[in-house]
Amino acid sequence: MSKYAPITLALAAGALITMAGPGFAAPKGGPALDANGDGKVTLSEFQSGRAGRMMERLDANKDGKLSKDEFAALRHGKGAEGKGAEGKHGDKMWARLDLNNDGVLSRGELDGFLAKRFAHMDADNDGALSPTELKRDGGRAKVGV
Repeated sequence: MSKYAPITLALAAGALITMAGPGFAAPKGGPALDANGDGKVTLSEFQSGRAGRMMERLDANKDGKLSKDEFAALRHGKGAEGKGAEGKHGDKMWARLDLNNDGVLSRGELDGFLAKRFAHMDADNDGALSPTELKRDGGRAKVGV
């Protein structure tokens, strides 16, 4: 593992999680990850909320996969119609996410990444994220940590 791997992984995590950041600490009445309203977020809810929203927002051709160009729009804060330069950091993030090297990100690849992220955030290992685990100091959404 290169000395830059942790930084690249953190950037990838930040990009993915930022995509739906408001859902982490959603105000009452706003969009939230807790689909069933039980006060905690399961892995299924986490994946559905994050990957689902990412696909909805960035999958310009609605084929159920993200191309490298569609993913570049995420990195540059643009929607599906946006254009973004890739750059070498984007290439590294892409390589970490496109596990089967087929040139697209599938829902399965996104869900796999999010499962790792979920496990990292689930501090008490109870299989659900509490409001405390979803937030960091200051009440802001826990993004890219």
